Amino acid sequence: MFRIKFKAKILIAFFLLVGSIFSKEIASIPEKAMVDEAIKEEIIIEQKKFKPELRVVTSIYTTHTNDNDIYNNNTNLMGIEYRPLKDFGINLGYFKNSFNNDSYVLSAGKYLRPSEKLEDFYFTMGVGIVKGYKKVNYIYHNDEVIKKSKFNTNIGGDFIIGASVGLGYDITDYFSINVSYVGAFVSAITLKLY
Repeated sequence: MFRIKFKAKILIAFFLLVGSIFSKEIASIPEKAMVDEAIKEEIIIEQKKFKPELRVVTSIYTTHTNDNDIYNNNTNLMGIEYRPLKDFGINLGYFKNSFNNDSYVLSAGKYLRPSEKLEDFYFTMGVGIVKGYKKVNYIYHNDEVIKKSKFNTNIGGDFIIGASVGLGYDITDYFSINVSYVGAFVSAITLKLY
C-alpha cells in the first residue's frame, strides 16, 4: 500500500501551489503585418534559448523492490541541481541511505526528451559518487554477503559509485516530478529557483 507521511503531504501541497502560481510560460510572436520574417525568426530563436537553471530537489517517497521492511524508505533527500544545459544537470545532495546512514551525493545526469510534442516528458540517466554507505552496498547476514545492488559499486571506504535511470514530467516551467531507480525507486520533486 502506498503511504505518504504528513510531511510529504505538506511538501506536495506546497509544490502544487507553487506550480499553479508559476504556470507554463507561453511564447507568443507579434503577428503584425509590418513585422518581416527575419524578425519573426530572430524572436523564435531568442525564445528557444535555454538559460541555466538552479533547482531545489527533495524526495517524496522511496521503496525497495524486495525486503522492503529491512531498508530505510524515508530518505529525506534534500539537494540542489544546476542545469547549465537543457539536457544536462549536476546534483549535490544529502539523504539517509538504505541503511539509515547519513549520505552525500555528487552526480551528473542526462535528460532525454522523446520528441518536441512530448517535451514535458523526459527520461534520465545519471552517474554519481556517494559517501555514507558504512556497510558498503551489501546486505550481510552472519558476515556473508546475501545481496548486492547492480546499480552501485563500492570503491573503497564508505564511498560508492552509483547509476540511475528514470522518468520525469515538467508540470510547469518551475516544477517537475520524477521517479528514478538507483537500487531503489525514488520519487522526487524539483522546484526551479531561477
